[in-house]
Amino acid sequence: MRQIKKVSIIGAGSWGTAVAKSIAESKPHLNVVMWAYEKAVAVSINTRHENTEFLPGITLPTAITATNRLEEAVTGSTVVILATPSKAAYEVCRRMSAFVSREMYVGFLTKGFCKIDGRVLTISQAMERAMPQTAGAIVAISGPSHAEEVCRRFHTCLNAGSMSEEARSAIAGLLTSEWIQCRTTEDIRAVEVGGTLKNPAAIAAGMISALPRCGDNLAGALMSEALREMIRLGAVFGISGESMIDISGLGDLVATALSPHSRNRRFGRDIAGQIMKKGDTLNLWDRVVLRIRPFSVIERMSGKLHYLAEGAYAIEPLIELAEKEQIPIPVYRALYEVLLHKKDPSLLIETIKDPERFDDLFFSTKIQIADRRRGLELIKGKVFKEHIIDLAMERFVSRKGNAMVPNQPDDVMASLSEFRGYAGTAEDEKRIIMSINRENYADSMRALASVYIEEISDSFSNRVKWMMIFFLVFSRIAGIFMRREGKLVVSGSVDELRRSCGSATILYAAPFVNRYDSIFAMMAIARARLPFPRFFVDAGVPARDRFVLKRCGGYTVDRGKLANTVYRETLAQYISTMAGYGVPMLYVLSGSSTGSGNYEHDAFISAITDSMYRHAVELALVPFEVSYLDRPKDGEGAVSFRDIVANVVWVNFSSPIFLSEFTKQPHMLMGIPGVIAGIWEKERKVFPHYLLCRALVDNDYAMRHSDAVEFIKKYMRRAGRRFDYNPAKAARKGVRYLEKNGIAAVEGDTIRVNDREQVAFYAGLIP
Repeated sequence: MRQIKKVSIIGAGSWGTAVAKSIAESKPHLNVVMWAYEKAVAVSINTRHENTEFLPGITLPTAITATNRLEEAVTGSTVVILATPSKAAYEVCRRMSAFVSREMYVGFLTKGFCKIDGRVLTISQAMERAMPQTAGAIVAISGPSHAEEVCRRFHTCLNAGSMSEEARSAIAGLLTSEWIQCRTTEDIRAVEVGGTLKNPAAIAAGMISALPRCGDNLAGALMSEALREMIRLGAVFGISGESMIDISGLGDLVATALSPHSRNRRFGRDIAGQIMKKGDTLNLWDRVVLRIRPFSVIERMSGKLHYLAEGAYAIEPLIELAEKEQIPIPVYRALYEVLLHKKDPSLLIETIKDPERFDDLFFSTKIQIADRRRGLELIKGKVFKEHIIDLAMERFVSRKGNAMVPNQPDDVMASLSEFRGYAGTAEDEKRIIMSINRENYADSMRALASVYIEEISDSFSNRVKWMMIFFLVFSRIAGIFMRREGKLVVSGSVDELRRSCGSATILYAAPFVNRYDSIFAMMAIARARLPFPRFFVDAGVPARDRFVLKRCGGYTVDRGKLANTVYRETLAQYISTMAGYGVPMLYVLSGSSTGSGNYEHDAFISAITDSMYRHAVELALVPFEVSYLDRPKDGEGAVSFRDIVANVVWVNFSSPIFLSEFTKQPHMLMGIPGVIAGIWEKERKVFPHYLLCRALVDNDYAMRHSDAVEFIKKYMRRAGRRFDYNPAKAARKGVRYLEKNGIAAVEGDTIRVNDREQVAFYAGLIP
């Protein structure tokens, strides 16, 4: 056994710092060097002899030095002990490989799994892959050992496991002291896997400790079931049940799950607090700050959403492993669903009580919903710009250590290349797309998302909104005096919608057929005293009108760009962010589910799904329909607002769909477009001449009046919806309308069409 002179601890968290302190105090002749990722931590250890960030209040021996240079920490060491988080372990070992020699004793304190190239590896397997020279000699160190107790010399038991007797004996001897007993075993898998498998159970223990009516009784049931699931998973690695109830398994589980010192337990309590947290409402001070530094308020309202991602990371490899090996782990599955898919915590509680009911419980549990956030309804969308760009970037780039790693860059760049010649592509957008490559991928994605969010987001001003509404009302009044027929009828579940506003963010969805449909939608919403939304504005609207509409709360959507992956993701994150912060939204979703319509559905579903799971908010999806008596102006050329509003328009609001109900089963949200399309078809206003025109188109633009009545009767029977008139009245009113407008004429008992284009338009408004 080689004489130990220098010991390197790679990682300066609380546990790594406690081990360094213990070694320095029990073996004062050794040189103990710590590597810290954060430069400030290294400075604190060297100057104040305290790790103020991760182990505050504990004085460290002066023999301990720290550096943030990996080469300096490792070079010349006899023993190297890895103490980084599991998600950083592989990358740190790859960097460390150039400085680690076969003669060094290499161990690790890290607990967890590494996912590399689609495979789930233990920490020792990942280390051997990153540092082949250490194969067969790595030492796993684990056991019930809180840093807070070890650094205060509380009695502690550890296991050191390795296939190399020399390596495990050397490291066990290094760690053993008056207060620490380090046992040795050749079963490295039992040591490292046992200490890893208990972490999710400890998170679950912390979580239930913060939930209502959960106490020691449920904690005892959790410990029992968690141990059973640990034994099942351990068997995959060849670990016996007896080994799993040793100190690295059961012993570590008890200490980590029940102790107030446990980081995993605290982590679980914090997660429960975030899940149960109610929506934020802006107070008077927030409203003042919002005008000066709006993004600071947004950041505070965001809370610690990263907790959920980190918690899911801790358990995700176990879920993949269990699915691959077909091992039942219902309690761990329940925890995973609460963390990743924000299922209501009752799923975890009830699964602990009866694990065999997990499948039934899963398919009846929706996500946990917090109260609706309030106070940002009047903030312009541009305030969220950087936040939206950051969220969109998560789809295209992942962070690994200090590096930004592209996600499927070839597929994304292929998608973008199709838009180089698109007529709607701006010059700066085209320049970015033309120059993008693997080297500048991350920067190009951010620049492109920045261009798109500028194009999409609204510039809302409440004052301008009301000016627009007053202008539209004035235009209607003026139209009456100028003998221009104009009427707006609002119908549907208006009272029900008003009652829903307090608990849910309203998300209107409409099948607009005209680029100025949003004007009537806004007038109807204002008249019904419903929450005023940020509304859809087609990119084809002239730039002058688009500028005004964006100031009124309109956001621009270029349907021609929806096949562009980056544009679609940016749009989805805009809608998701606005809805997540309590801002009502109006989205135009085509009734088609084929062809280019798929891209619209993808963007919409992505937006509402992300908003619900990221912010845990209730969205009340409100289908509504705009129907015109006369064919509306198409908005091309010199069309005045008075011309646009001089029509009889019927706006019907359907009952709200509470989207949390669609989170009970996987992929239920994907069926939302079909649900909406069905509501539109059944509840939109169908004027009599629509039905008559449908009959005429299907009969080559000429038919007898009696045949038209029979056709309409059959159509009404098949439609499965209620109409405001009977077939005979519909035919009579339809004929009167077509004759009055010169679209058709009646010759005896035969209806003949004069303007086929007009008839085809009205016929196309119904299936």
